[in-house]
Formats: sequence, C-alpha cells, structure tokens
Amino acid sequence: MDIMLKESVAALFCHVIKLDNKDLDAERPLFQRFMRQDFDVPKEEACALLDEVMEKEYNIDTQISMIANGLSNETYTKMSVLKQLNHIIVKSKLEDDDYDLFDKVKEAFFPNHK
Repeated sequence: MDIMLKESVAALFCHVIKLDNKDLDAERPLFQRFMRQDFDVPKEEACALLDEVMEKEYNIDTQISMIANGLSNETYTKMSVLKQLNHIIVKSKLEDDDYDLFDKVKEAFFPNHK
C-alpha cells in the first residue's frame, strides 16, 4: 500500500484521538490491529507510524480526500475505515465534533449515498 495513504489513514485516526484527548496507549492496540488487517502493516511499523503522525499537524480535509481517492475502488476497505473510526469515536465521550467528522468522512467516501 502506498505510504501516503497509510499516513493519511493514520492522520485521520490520530485526529480523532487528539480531538477528545483520548488515551493514546489505549488506542494503540486497536490502531495496530486495524493497520495489520486492512493494510498489511506489521505491528512495529504501525506503532512507529502512530507515534510519528501524532507529532505532526495535518489538514484533516486533505487527508480525508487522499484516503477517499486512494480507496476509490475499495468499498470494503472504506467501510472498514469508517467502522474503525466509529469505534474510536464511541469508546469515549461523544461530542458533536466527532459526529461531524464521521459524517464528513462518510460523505467523502460515498458522495452519492444519502
């Protein structure tokens, strides 16, 4: 898988983790499992990617667009990203910003489905 796409997916999940000040260590196993299952990223590489991406600032709209474009013909993977995103959001206190982000990602992935 394309390095930029992996980084964009990581940036999306890190954005949610940062948004609600979630516990990074609690989210790490979920992130590692997801990256291994859907993107064939080894555990150590996923861990390093998560740490690297947590330190950077990203334009989340750009990252969402990159993921949507990179996965344009991969409906299953897009659904898996949404499922994992929802799981991270639901694990802590829910905020309107979380729902707005989820809806934004869903719309970018599936623009013609209402």
